[in-house]
Amino acid sequence: MVALFVIATILLAVGIELIRGRARQRKGIPDALVHHTERFLLPRGYFISKAHTWVEVTFAGEARIGLDDFAQKVIGPVDRIEILPLGKEVKKGETLFTMRHHDRVLSVPAPLSGTVLKVNDSVLTSPNILRRDPYGSGWVAMIAPKSISAELRLLSIADEAAQWLKNEVGRFRDFIRSHAQAGIPSPAGATLLDGGAPLNGALDQFNENAWAAFQKEFLKSE
Repeated sequence: MVALFVIATILLAVGIELIRGRARQRKGIPDALVHHTERFLLPRGYFISKAHTWVEVTFAGEARIGLDDFAQKVIGPVDRIEILPLGKEVKKGETLFTMRHHDRVLSVPAPLSGTVLKVNDSVLTSPNILRRDPYGSGWVAMIAPKSISAELRLLSIADEAAQWLKNEVGRFRDFIRSHAQAGIPSPAGATLLDGGAPLNGALDQFNENAWAAFQKEFLKSE
């Protein structure tokens, strides 16, 4: 029954996206992506959490999870990714994986509750895959969700996700302004503070306090 409900949920989302896709085709908009917002990608059919993780639900009812394009770009390169082990149960909002950059650590909460089924070993050995292909080979973990019908409703998809991301970019500009330091290199600082799109690795220009604030404001548990 759960699997049938999951499939029905996916088909409903896909059906809505097909209708929107036809409208985009009539307008000459490429169908491969829903949006390319402020230089950040949002693929079709992916659910996005407010902690900047994405969820792709398979027809078997499993959930593949990764970090969205916005987060991986503004965070920049990471030295190491640590993921919960196979068989570990995780509740929505609890840490699913962590990213380390030198002595700085960011914890990424799970967008859904469930049991870890698979871990992307390629990301563990080569964290830069996350940056090269965040929505494909850069996936982080796959879980068997427990409350998918209720928890998927709290995530965004398609146009709703695109509008939310646009707001997040504005919030990040405000974040940069509030944490700006005199030592920000140019032209990165000028681009960020003058309203341009955040550059790759923008967060790397700030100290540990700013990283902690980014964790609290952008990778928060829901």
